[in-house]
Amino acid sequence: MAASYIGSIKTVGESMARSVTDANAFKIFMDEPEALGGRNGAPNPLDFILAAHGGCLNFMTFFIANEMGISVEGTEIDVIGKLDPAKFAGTDLSVRAGYQEIEIKIQIQSNASAEQVAELLAAVETRCPVSDNITNATPVSISMTTV
Repeated sequence: MAASYIGSIKTVGESMARSVTDANAFKIFMDEPEALGGRNGAPNPLDFILAAHGGCLNFMTFFIANEMGISVEGTEIDVIGKLDPAKFAGTDLSVRAGYQEIEIKIQIQSNASAEQVAELLAAVETRCPVSDNITNATPVSISMTTV
């Protein structure tokens, strides 16, 4: 059995729109477009959800292809999230606040057969941790205090 992993980050808000996150030895900057009070100086948090999904699918494609003996030289992954901002904006609380739909297209540079690609895709969809978190409900506990 593999060792368990506990992810942990710390985000500090510099303003309503801009934040800096420490993730291991890395800093991740997030900002919003000017229309939302930001300076458009970095991707917004929703962009990072899509980026995390694309990055995880990339890793899993190479990882599982290697397990299956399929040679993959590279990938190109397009991740498109469709969002109705009504709940975020407070104008319609009946819609979801997050993406209502995510469409992903993965192209691989490989000489794999169509059958191998179908098997690879099925395994990647099943085993990608980010896909799992987006597709299935994950218990989330949020608390807030004053300092």
